[in-house]
Amino acid sequence: MNFIPLNVSLDEACLQEFVRRYHFNDTDKKEIIRLYRQLSPRVHAEFHYVLEGDGAVVVMTLGTAFDELQDSFIQKGDINRAYMVDCLGLEIMSLAYDKIDEKLHELTGKYAGGYVFTGVEELPLSETPRLMALLGQKVVTYNEAYVLLPKKSVLFTVPLYDEKIEKHDKCAYCSAVSCQLRKAEYIGGTGRKKEVEASDERADSKSEAVPGLIHLYTGEGKGKTTAAIGLSVRAAGAGKRVVFAQFMKGRDTSELNILRQIPGIKVVRSDKELGWFKKGDPDSIAAFTEVHNALLDEIESYVYGGDCDLLVLDEVTYPVNYGIIDTDRIERLLNSKPAYMELVLTGRNAPELFTEKADYITEMRKEKHPYDQGIQARRGIEY
Repeated sequence: MNFIPLNVSLDEACLQEFVRRYHFNDTDKKEIIRLYRQLSPRVHAEFHYVLEGDGAVVVMTLGTAFDELQDSFIQKGDINRAYMVDCLGLEIMSLAYDKIDEKLHELTGKYAGGYVFTGVEELPLSETPRLMALLGQKVVTYNEAYVLLPKKSVLFTVPLYDEKIEKHDKCAYCSAVSCQLRKAEYIGGTGRKKEVEASDERADSKSEAVPGLIHLYTGEGKGKTTAAIGLSVRAAGAGKRVVFAQFMKGRDTSELNILRQIPGIKVVRSDKELGWFKKGDPDSIAAFTEVHNALLDEIESYVYGGDCDLLVLDEVTYPVNYGIIDTDRIERLLNSKPAYMELVLTGRNAPELFTEKADYITEMRKEKHPYDQGIQARRGIEY
């Protein structure tokens, strides 16, 4: 019933790869190293196992250090560092799996196959109580939603073989096929490679590997927000999770009435009516900056929490151009968004940051507009 310690650490090469794989900027590396050095002495990686049938049930944990540091950053509203800490924990856990394989062979004389984690079809979360009771330990617990505590813990089963199998990639044999950190295509969970026979399965795996792209709708003409709304509805219709965020807008606009009723679309905007932004007014600058950075907090919680497939940042060009939003956080969002996530930016006078990063750029060019004839914006058409 004793936990077995695991010696895991990140060296310079690991940290360099970490920055690339998790889509951080090179400028983030110094802070990531600082956080890792702060965490490293407090990390207690260990695992416990019991044999069941032809395999083992395993629980592994990194202890409470990651939870405590991440929670402290979240309480301060520092989502960026909280995300860095979370990613560091994921990376150390991935390294721990090879150590577990080695220890299991040392202890049992058998070789580990592919892991099956709780929460997948083969091992539903409802199995958590049975497996935890079988393990009979008190270090790792779980709540009513079967979330393990400490959070940097995993519960899985693993087949054990008398002969050493072909060295397996944990991603290739991990059945969490939708994981955003996947490094290899899923080819089976038994520890032996399976041929993918059905063409539909091949198509599905390829579609999951298609990266999310960045769209920019800009220009003087009408239709930028309208295009973003249309794409949001299309994505929701395909079962994607959409976060539709609006900047510079206080009063309700007509599209919100329907967007809020569509399953899968989350509208993020301020309920404060700040009026027109006044460029030279310190009070106006402070008020808009506070509101926009608060919106970023909420947006980042969905994005980095893995709850967003399509993110729309409507009218985001204005706060960036006016300097009333944390532009570093916007840039980090463009650079470190989950690989699968589609991102839409709208607004006039797109800054160079957006035009450089965008995969699609659509410019709405104004030939005529009724406003030039004195016709004011009409509800249900312009707003």
